[in-house]
Amino acid sequence: MNTTDQAAPAVDTTKRVPTHVLYRRVLAERTSYALAAAGMAVGPQLDDSAWSYLASGGIGLGTLAWLYAKTKNTDQGLSAITRAQRAIPFLTAAGTYVANLITPGFNWWEIVDAAAWAGLMGWMAPLTRSASLVLELTDHQVPTGTGLAPRELTYTEFLAAKWAQATGDGTRLVSIAPFRADRPDFEAVVVAQAGKAVPTFTEVQLAAAFDFPVGTVRMRPVQGSGPGRMRLVARPTSEDTEAVAEGIRGLWETAVAAPGKAAPGVDLIDHRTEKDRIVLLVASPPGKTIYLPHTAICSAFGIDDPSRLVIETDGIRQGVVSVYKTNPLMKVRKATIDDLTMDDKGRITIGVCHDGKPARMRLWEPGQGALRGITAGVTGAGKSVLQNLILAGEKRSGIVSWVGDVQGGMSLPEAEGRVDWFAKGPVETLLMLTAAHAVMKYRERLSNEMGRGDFALGRPWPLINITLDEINRLLSHPDEAMRKATAYLIADIQKTGRKVGIGIRLAVQSLHLKDLGDDDAIRQQGKVGALFLMRTASSSTKEMGLDGIAPAGFQMENIPARIYENGQIEALFSGQDDEDGESTAGMAYMFLDGRAKFMRTFFAEKVDGVYPDLIALYGEEPANGLTAGEAAAAQAKVGLYDLRHTNPYADCDTLAQAFSDAPGSTPAAPAPATGTDGEGEAPASAPFGAPFGDIPFGLDNDPGEEPGLQDQILELLAEGPKPLKDLRAALPGFQPSSVSNACSQLKAKGLATTRKRGVWQLTDS
Repeated sequence: MNTTDQAAPAVDTTKRVPTHVLYRRVLAERTSYALAAAGMAVGPQLDDSAWSYLASGGIGLGTLAWLYAKTKNTDQGLSAITRAQRAIPFLTAAGTYVANLITPGFNWWEIVDAAAWAGLMGWMAPLTRSASLVLELTDHQVPTGTGLAPRELTYTEFLAAKWAQATGDGTRLVSIAPFRADRPDFEAVVVAQAGKAVPTFTEVQLAAAFDFPVGTVRMRPVQGSGPGRMRLVARPTSEDTEAVAEGIRGLWETAVAAPGKAAPGVDLIDHRTEKDRIVLLVASPPGKTIYLPHTAICSAFGIDDPSRLVIETDGIRQGVVSVYKTNPLMKVRKATIDDLTMDDKGRITIGVCHDGKPARMRLWEPGQGALRGITAGVTGAGKSVLQNLILAGEKRSGIVSWVGDVQGGMSLPEAEGRVDWFAKGPVETLLMLTAAHAVMKYRERLSNEMGRGDFALGRPWPLINITLDEINRLLSHPDEAMRKATAYLIADIQKTGRKVGIGIRLAVQSLHLKDLGDDDAIRQQGKVGALFLMRTASSSTKEMGLDGIAPAGFQMENIPARIYENGQIEALFSGQDDEDGESTAGMAYMFLDGRAKFMRTFFAEKVDGVYPDLIALYGEEPANGLTAGEAAAAQAKVGLYDLRHTNPYADCDTLAQAFSDAPGSTPAAPAPATGTDGEGEAPASAPFGAPFGDIPFGLDNDPGEEPGLQDQILELLAEGPKPLKDLRAALPGFQPSSVSNACSQLKAKGLATTRKRGVWQLTDS
């Protein structure tokens, strides 16, 4: 093939012009068509001489001759379509003018055909189009697809036009999808011409195409597609999580898995990116147990907020490391009734896990029985909200809730009046535990008679869950008899209550043995169930909680008091106040079924010292109670179950105070306790002191009653209802506890009753 046969190289005849230039050219062309149309309508009526025929015919024949000559010469770089496009106005104008000339006289359609020609040519604007003018994209204004009049482009159209202007006709930008409506970030697909690959563009070229910062626009392969299609990702204002993830592998290998680094030998198996999260699947070498030190990995990744890094392992070789852009539990919604309604697996939802999944805990385990548990956290860590959520869920699910608030009712005021027994203070809490122990023995005896070895919900008894808040105060009580009795009762219920449907949960600030009655069994048994480790005051409490239950390789850092959206160090550097951060109340590590889950309880707002949202979740229905046989067993043991809502011992710190006026009481003399429900004597190891032996619990024994005290109280109540504190003030010769007990005896005899909490009146008033 010689050179004359070769096609001439393509010449780029396009010319980029501003919007106003293009608009003026279109306007001028359309104006010329309007003027020509007027001449085409009027001219044939004024002159039909031979010159008119020669002029109009000559224009048409000359245009055809020009078009024919141009098709024979391709050196000018104009395609046949472009030449024909330029010839259209002249050929059609000449034809219309000749048609009007040869028609004798005046006809209406001679005006119409001229006007139609002008409208068609104005709409096509063939001369301007054939000039290959391209709009210079300096803003979102581009011509329409037909008339070239400026209009406002959509953002996706604008991006496609910018790409075409920057790269030419070799590729197209399709499937454009902005990430957010309020940001310029987007992703799209670059498609090359058929049979060709997408060219390789540098970061500078990609950024220049959209006027974005260098490094914020990248191209990646399209999974399942060839080189003719590439994925384009532009993130000028947000983090490119995929690019970060790609860099993660190198970071992990050099800063984490390398010898002498955070986790030597732990390989990065796989990773994926989610919104504001990178998930890493890692594994230790075969034959090695996985070890992932939380603090060291935070340091390797440059993370100053430890709650942004969450580590979970299978306890053997593999683990999952989640790296978050910000703390994933910064904001949590409020609980609903559906959340707190128990499902067929015995679970309720109490919050949200770090990965967005619901945080569920069991109220009991079908086939196994009741559960025990421990919640550890300092004041302000969120223990009260967690306990209230659980208690509201128990009430909604038909479970009997007994609550011992050793702080005198100040820890869980929302639960008072909404659970079957709300024991205030150390004395009543201990007596409540004694009654629970009696009910447990009652159930054990009947279960043996029925030949049962496990617990079935509602057949024949309801589930009883005992919640003991601030129980450290009672387990470390200065009164040795109370301390030892409490430790024995809790440990015994933990060990044997499961099979008869009596569970027990402890809420504590410390897990030290000295704060748990020097009984390691209490701590170990509590961790067998659900363990919640919230913000603690010492690393030793954390380690004591993790001992024996933490999955292999698991490391946990203490939860800070506050977290900041941009990190704690940035907050310190910028001088933010402590109040600018978000409280971490409710954040906890939940240990269930051998797994550790970082979660946060549902949000609740405190108003005037209580949580109205949580109170509403309890509902207005009466609290679930015991069966008649169980109530009789509890009443026979302590003589207090029927009076549980009056809290006669709430103001007493020790049993000696509560029964100081009982005849012959000798608090220091220990004696074994004998049950009245037929379960026999307590084991010899039970450290029950005088309050459980010498001091009678039955109401018929009139504990604390002095001669004439009840009569004096009746005389005072004859004047009208009186608060208990007024009765005590009016009877200074009697112990306050004696006055409380005497009121309770009058109520048992049907002579007095409570008008409202703490206010007494005669029954017939």
